[in-house]
Amino acid sequence: MDRTLEVEKKAIKLVMIGDVVMAVLGLSFYYLTHSQAILMDAIYPFIDMTAGLLTLRVATLISKQANQNQPFGYAIYEPLLNFIKGIMILVVVIFAIYASVHALLNGGRHVVADIAVFYAVVASLLGFVLSYFLYRMNKSVKSDLIEVDLQGWLIGGVLSLAVGISFGFSMWLAGTEYKDWVPYTDPIVILMLVVVMLPLPIKVVKENGLQLIGRFENSEISNDIEELVRHELKEDRFIGFEKRYLQLGRSIYVQLYIQMKADSDFNLQEADLFRTHLYHKLKQRYEYLAVDVIFTADPVWAKRSVGDPE
Repeated sequence: MDRTLEVEKKAIKLVMIGDVVMAVLGLSFYYLTHSQAILMDAIYPFIDMTAGLLTLRVATLISKQANQNQPFGYAIYEPLLNFIKGIMILVVVIFAIYASVHALLNGGRHVVADIAVFYAVVASLLGFVLSYFLYRMNKSVKSDLIEVDLQGWLIGGVLSLAVGISFGFSMWLAGTEYKDWVPYTDPIVILMLVVVMLPLPIKVVKENGLQLIGRFENSEISNDIEELVRHELKEDRFIGFEKRYLQLGRSIYVQLYIQMKADSDFNLQEADLFRTHLYHKLKQRYEYLAVDVIFTADPVWAKRSVGDPE
């Protein structure tokens, strides 16, 4: 847990440094080229830097245990923050689509192409290099917080690359009989690549949004729980069980209602031993875990736990 928090904080600080560099770079080259695409590259890092400050705080909160004031811990802040950041990425992508369509309908976009190509090369390299470092950092901890930043920088690198390709292509077109198409190259290339990248922020928003309303289901986790419960309990002593779990970011809350046979010789020591074994088995796979196990001989309680009619 401490290792995860340490890596997350390093990743967030690295992203914030990248945001500062990208913002300064983008504003400087926007002044030289008057490119709206470059201006978009400069504005987003300011927004992302603000989100980075919040992310640092959220990463610290997630590591804290539940208490009387926060009985379910701080897990909900992770999908909430990722949802907001996903929306921010989505807004930038949608704005890029709008700006490109608007340019196409209004005679294209005239920019200082040679300077813009240099900017695009530097910006795309920065985006891809930072994405690579975030990927390497996240291999060991598998943090959703880092993953969202990774996807954001990957999208930024691709968009910057699109700008470079379009400006380079326009420089070539300028010396041909198709020079009238030069103003349209920038919005066309950006529009094509933005549409390709659109599913990434949509996935982030969807998955984290479903977690916030408690409807996100992970079949792998569900199957793990069922397999472990059946392995720990002897078939001749219980009738069945109902499970429900809630995933909020990296945190998983599992609740089990296990229906024992009415004549089963099952005491509190065995119940506690089962809980201990199940908890440690799950803990090996899911670091941020809370488990409640309820034993009953009355099927009504098991059915009520999952909302089945009695």
